[in-house]
Amino acid sequence: MEFTDLIALKIKELMKEKELSIYKLESLTGVYTSTISQFLTRKTKTIRIENLLYICEGLGTNLSEFFSDSRFDEAEAKGWLKRT
Repeated sequence: MEFTDLIALKIKELMKEKELSIYKLESLTGVYTSTISQFLTRKTKTIRIENLLYICEGLGTNLSEFFSDSRFDEAEAKGWLKRT
């Protein structure tokens, strides 16, 4: 699983937990449904950091909380994060 796949999975989990549709998330964030949908269905493999910030806000979290999920630590340990 790619690191961005984990991001998409986490967004889906938070949306389910908060019972939010993509349309509701758009109204909370200003990020177009097509942008959210294409990322969540993995048609687009990347997400702009500002869109992720808006999505986190709409989901009632912040980037720090979002990435505190231990699965992201495991992804880093497995070398899924590329360092420059």
